[in-house]
Amino acid sequence: MSNINSNPQQSLRNRINNQILDHPFTDYWDIFILKHQHPINITLHIWGILFFYGLLFYTCKSQNFWLLLGLPLTQFLGLTGHFFFERSHIDLQDAVFSWRASYCLGKMLFRILMGKYQDDIRQRQEILNNYISKNYANIQ
Repeated sequence: MSNINSNPQQSLRNRINNQILDHPFTDYWDIFILKHQHPINITLHIWGILFFYGLLFYTCKSQNFWLLLGLPLTQFLGLTGHFFFERSHIDLQDAVFSWRASYCLGKMLFRILMGKYQDDIRQRQEILNNYISKNYANIQ
């Protein structure tokens, strides 16, 4: 993926939350993981993914294309998780639709099914904590 610190507007799109203004990550996948740590938020996102593809499949099977109007509801499941449980930064472009968010959602589902997503969270959290403590030590 691209370097996230290349311009200020891109940097704003890639913040983790309002408390963490600076971080060492240049790949959006790392940022995505840190925005998706709470188990209920993760569960709501997985349900949103399953609902999205289930609705697409059922629409094709039934040939009732009006059902596609329900696709935005799949986004509300993830947004609910962020609003009530995760409290991480939500980029409007990612919330509506972006390829990077779609890719990361698919990768998250795959990593969860493989039983590796908790390891991903632990690794990124350790990197972030080391970065913050190192920068904090440099200030003093």
